[in-house]
Parts: sequence; structure tokens; C-alpha cells
Amino acid sequence: MLTNFIKIAFRNLLRFKGYTLINLLGLSIGLTVGILIMLFVVNETSFDKFHQKSDRIYRTVTLMDESDDREGYAGMGWGVGHQLRTQFPEVESVVYIKDASFLNVLDQGKRYEQSLYFASPEMFEIFTFNFKEGDAASALEKPNTVVITKEMESRYFGNSEAIGKVITFSDSSEYEVTAVIEDIPVNSHIQFDMLLSFASYEKLSPNFTYSGGWGNLNVFNYVLLKPNVKVSAFRKKVEDIYNINAGEMLKSFGVSWRVGIEPLDEIYLSSNISNIFGPKGSMDQVWLVSAIAIFIIILACINFVNLTTARSVYRAKEVGLRKVVGSSRGSLFWQFLSESFFLTFIAFLLVIIILDMMLPFFNHLMDRNYELMQLLSLPVLSGAILLVFGITFLAGFYPAFVLSGYQPNAILKGNMSSSRKGAALRKFLVVFQFVISSGLVLATLIVIDQLNFMRDQELGFSQEQILVLDLTRLDNTRNVESFKNTLKMQSQISSVTFTNALPGRPGWQGQVAMPEGFPKDKSVTTEYMAVDEGYLNTLQLQLIAGRDFDLKSMADLKDGLIINETSVAEMGWSTPENAIGKKITSPSGYPEGTVIAVVKDYHGMGLQEKIWPKVMDYNPKASSYLALRLSTQNLSGLVHDIESSWADYFPGYEFDYYFMDDDFNKQYAHEERLINVLTLFTFLTIIVAAIGLLGLVSFMVLSKTKEIGVRKVLGANSWNITKLIFKEFIVLILVANLLVVPFVWYFGQQWLEQFAYHMSINLLIFPLTIIITIFMAMLVVGYKTIKASLLNPVETLRAE
Repeated sequence: MLTNFIKIAFRNLLRFKGYTLINLLGLSIGLTVGILIMLFVVNETSFDKFHQKSDRIYRTVTLMDESDDREGYAGMGWGVGHQLRTQFPEVESVVYIKDASFLNVLDQGKRYEQSLYFASPEMFEIFTFNFKEGDAASALEKPNTVVITKEMESRYFGNSEAIGKVITFSDSSEYEVTAVIEDIPVNSHIQFDMLLSFASYEKLSPNFTYSGGWGNLNVFNYVLLKPNVKVSAFRKKVEDIYNINAGEMLKSFGVSWRVGIEPLDEIYLSSNISNIFGPKGSMDQVWLVSAIAIFIIILACINFVNLTTARSVYRAKEVGLRKVVGSSRGSLFWQFLSESFFLTFIAFLLVIIILDMMLPFFNHLMDRNYELMQLLSLPVLSGAILLVFGITFLAGFYPAFVLSGYQPNAILKGNMSSSRKGAALRKFLVVFQFVISSGLVLATLIVIDQLNFMRDQELGFSQEQILVLDLTRLDNTRNVESFKNTLKMQSQISSVTFTNALPGRPGWQGQVAMPEGFPKDKSVTTEYMAVDEGYLNTLQLQLIAGRDFDLKSMADLKDGLIINETSVAEMGWSTPENAIGKKITSPSGYPEGTVIAVVKDYHGMGLQEKIWPKVMDYNPKASSYLALRLSTQNLSGLVHDIESSWADYFPGYEFDYYFMDDDFNKQYAHEERLINVLTLFTFLTIIVAAIGLLGLVSFMVLSKTKEIGVRKVLGANSWNITKLIFKEFIVLILVANLLVVPFVWYFGQQWLEQFAYHMSINLLIFPLTIIITIFMAMLVVGYKTIKASLLNPVETLRAE
């Protein structure tokens, strides 16, 4: 019977080649999008699940606001981990991790930048990383030991084994390789090249103590809970660790901190707190692309339903004859459903070819590096098979149900015509298709408008023609001042500044400032910026009160501070002029001094974020970037000259530079990618809707062929006939656009609220979308109806 079903399905597909091609195209698009998005979703939701104890691993975070668990830092006070280790029986293990990015790898006279962290021995007790060589239990126990990845072993030791060999950091610090692990899986939020033992950090930093340092949020802790611990109770229990151990000190700082814990499998997608160890995903993006993929699949299924039910009159006699000779409704139902499966399966075979061509483009679109073999992974392959059967059911169930239900006596008497119920369903489905298409067009226009709004805003500084040299990896900074003076002498460089903070790359955020006149238990959270006398001039910041740093004034250099307008407002000093001469103190000493100037607010980060209170301190020694304002169009030649000077002053160190405008605009990469995703999917939904409309209009024109012939004989022209068909669709398109407006308005406003600075929705996008969708429909409908209206009525009416 199955063989017979396939033969019948194959004959019917060949009989109606045009409709078959339309359905194949729609189903192929739906399956391609569905499988690619499935690959994306499977990968995004698999992060960190490869760890054997992942269900018991939690990251600790410092929460800053008592009323909001969304705002905080991944960094912890030094004593938090120690308290968790010793005072909480629910905790099985705690790991300490510390950034070691200030170290370079020295190899054969050259210095290399790698991803480096200090980690305590518990690292491999908590996390599951596969060891190629060495012992997990003892690899990070002793000082001056390091664990490296397989890639690093190949890079620095070639084909020989690395165990027992030495890697040199910062010119002279030698570390013995105690273990080699397999390369870190891409679906890990913790990425590193090398792990140095935490005992090494204790040697480098004699001030470090596990029981103190409560105000130093610069270590990271993960905890492994014992089995069957009630997490909600434990979360409540650890919340007051800061208050219990350092409450009075924090109160004197004017801050209130709490300890929070986050499940390992929520860090990558769901946490609002930054991840310094590697990539950060977005659950919103997962939901968005999943929803769009589902909509495209549904649109492809709608096309199948519309075309199959519209052509039902051509299958009616077949149904009647089969029922007369004994076929049951059930067997007919499965026959028509098998036709749906057969068509979907052919589309799936086409998709296999399409995926090979589409994967590089999809990787570029989503900023990922998927490989073709990942499509053969069990979750994706299983999902693809389920998708084929799901589409078969969605597309084929209703047509099979309708066609198998025809009564033979009505069919064979010739009383068969398209029902009003079927026509109403087709109209509803057409409206649904255009609701999705119009909604995506509107969403795309809103995102484009917001991105243009952010790019067009006055930033408050001049970002063009600024070259930035990254000095963070220099182990020896003795020549920096001489190098800076050499650059100043070049006529093509108008100004130079040494700083730790530039637009797009903030300084020390979260620093506690206690302004003059503030209550003793209150403070202002600021961004501390270490700058020199050339900072304002290089960025062309606008001075609105006071004066710039004066190299001849020791008071300025030792005690002077420059703040922005937001600092004035939050510190309660009413006007910039009133702020001059006011003092700022800080528990950490940064920022601390006397205000000598106020600059106009400028956007140190993208417009997604509000402007922070900023405090600039003359402190070149704490700086790590050298920013140069260039006054030439011959950039490549000047960069080459600067690189030559760099090689003279810092031999062996990599020349690392960037242009500030390019770097700053990277903050809008997420919005740019969102525009690309929405544009592509909008285009695909319009294509799917258009081919469905083309098939439906083709059927309508075919069913009205004789009517068109009669109207032409009576004097109707092509425009009259086109209007006859088009008026049935224009109302549906208008209804669809009216239905989608409130949804887009609501969700568009919700999305825009995520930005500290955002536009208002432009009302013109709504009529523009109506014009776009009507124009697309006119092209499709006009093509078929004009073609039909040009037929000779003699040919169309000959049978009459």
C-alpha cells in the first residue's frame, strides 16, 4: 500500500508541476531556515553542560542594589570564597580565579599575548576539562606551575611533549608545565590558553590574603555544592556574607553589597552580569530567531494548505471513484498525507545541498563558526527528522482531512465547488502570512532607525583621526615617556595623551567617591580615569568650568581632578562653577583630590548605556593607552613611521594599535547583526508569502479563465480584469497591516526601552510598510492577471 501511495503521489506531483515547484520552494526555505536555526539554538543552549557536575556548579557575584538582582559584578571580595569554603557545610569546593592578562609569554626573544588566568587547585575538581597529559589533582598545587591547552603545546613545543618543560613570562618568570588539556570546547563560557597556579599569584602579590580584601572585587569564585542542597535556602543564607564580615567598612564607603549565586548553565545566556572569561550569548536572540524560524515554517505550510485545498476540486472525482470502489476515508487520509510527506522529503533532500552553500553565509550572519559536520550531530539530526515529520503533519493534515471527507454522491453528480468555509480559511491564512511579513518589515525598520539614531547623535568628543596604541602588555614602561615625546615631535601628530580610559574602553568603573558635603554613609559610584595633560585636547572635550591640568602646578598634578556634568549633578553641587574647589575622597584613594575643572558630558560608551559620573585624575603611571590625534591623510605612511619608532623603543613587543572610531562603533555590532538577521528573514518571509500568493492567484485565474474571456468579449480591458482579482487581496493586506500595528508598537517600545538613549517610533514606517506589501502583492497578482487578460477570448471560450 505504501508503494502505491508513493506512486500516486509522484504522478500527482508531476501532473501539477507549477504547484509542485511552488510548494517545493516554500518547504525548502522553511526546512533550510529551521535546520540552521536549530543548529544555532542547540549550540547556544548547550553551553557548559559538558561538565560532569554542571547541575551543582554556581558562580558567585557581587550584587550592588538591594532591590535588583540584575545589577552587579562577577568580581568578588577576596574573603567571600574563604567564607564559603570554611563556614558553609553546603559547599563541597570553591575555586579562586584571577586575571593574568598583564603577563606576556616570552618565546625565542618575542613576546606573545595569550589568554592567561591564575586558578586554584579546585579548578579541575569543579570543572571537567579533558587531560591529555598530567594529573588533574596536583597540576595547580605548587607555585610557578602552569597548565596549557593542546594548541599551546603545539605552538610553543611543536611535536614534543610539554610536561616538565618551562614557559617564561614577563622576561624572567619561569613556570613548569605540569599538565596539558585538550582544547577548550567552543560551548564553554570559560575560555583560556593557560592556567597558572594561584600559589604563583600569592607569591607575586604578598598583600593578598584569603581572609581580607573585602573591598577588592578582582577575584572570581565558582562553588560546587554538595548533592541535594536546597539552592533557594543556600542563596538566602550566603546573601549577607559582605554585611556580616565587612558591614561597617562598606557602610563607611557608602555602599551596600550582597552575594548572589548563578547556576552554571544560565551564565552564558541568561545572566545580566558580564563574563570576562569568554563569550556572552543572549536568550532574547535565541527566542527571536527561533520565533522567526517557526513563522517561516508556518508560512511554508500555509502555502501548501492554501494550494492543496484550492485545487481540491481537481482531486474530487478521484476521491469519489476511490470511495465507490471501496476505499475508506482513513486510507484516503493516509494517501494524501503520504503525498505531503513525499513532497517534504524531496524538499529535505534539496535542503541537504542548500545547507552546504548556506552555512558560510549563516556563520557570517550570526558571527559563529559552525561546521557542516555539526549538522550531523545527534541533536540536530534528530531535530531535522522531527522537523520533516512536523511539517508533513502541519502542511498535510488539514488538506488530507478535507479531501478524504468528500461524499461520492455529490461529487459524481457534478455538485462540487469550492466551499465558502474553504475560501474563508484561505483568506484567514493569507492575512496571517501578511501579518508576519508586515511585522518583520516594521521590526527591521525600527531597528534600522534606532541604529541610525545612535550613530547620528552628537557624542561630545571627536573620534575621527585618533590612533590608539595598546601598552597593556608592556612589561617595561621606562621608555614610554621618551616614546611619547618622540611622537609629539612629529608634525603629522597634533596631540598625544597617555590614559587608562577612552571612549569604548572605560577606566576603573564602580569606584566609590565620597564628595564634599555628602552624608558620611552615602557615596557616588564613579568611573576613575587616569589621564595626563593632553587628554582633553586629544579627544577635544569641551571645558565648561575651571582649567585643564597645568604641568607647572604641582597642586594640579598631585591633587587636581576633572569631572563631568553628571558627576556635578550626582554629587549635589548644582552647577559646574560651584563644583570648582570641592574635594572628593575615596576609601581606595581613587578618585581623591580637589576639583579643578568640569567638562561637558560625553558618551564614553555606546548609547545603549547612560553616561556615568567620570572623574579624571592626573596619573600617567596608571595608564595603559597612548592616543594620538593625527593631522594627515597619509595614515598608512604615518602608521608605518610610528611602528618603526615602536620597534626602536620596545624591541620584541608586538605593535598593537586601532583607530578609535572603528573601535567605538564595534559597540553597535549587536544591533548591526540584528538588522542583518531581520533583513534576511524579512526577505525570506516575503518570498515565501509571495510564492504562496502566486500559486493562489494562479489557481484563481485558472478558475476564472472563462469569466475573463466573457468580460473581454463585453469590452473589459487588462486593468479592469486585474482589479477584479487584486481587490480580493488588497483588503486582506490592509487588514493584516492594521492587525500587526499594535503588536509592533508595543514590542517596539519595549525593545527601545533597553537603550539609555533612544528614538521615538517613526509613524511613517507604518504607511511605508503598507506600500511595500501592497507593491509586492501587485507585482505577483498583476503578473498573473495581465498574462491571463492578454489571452484570446476565442481560445478560452472555445469549449462553450
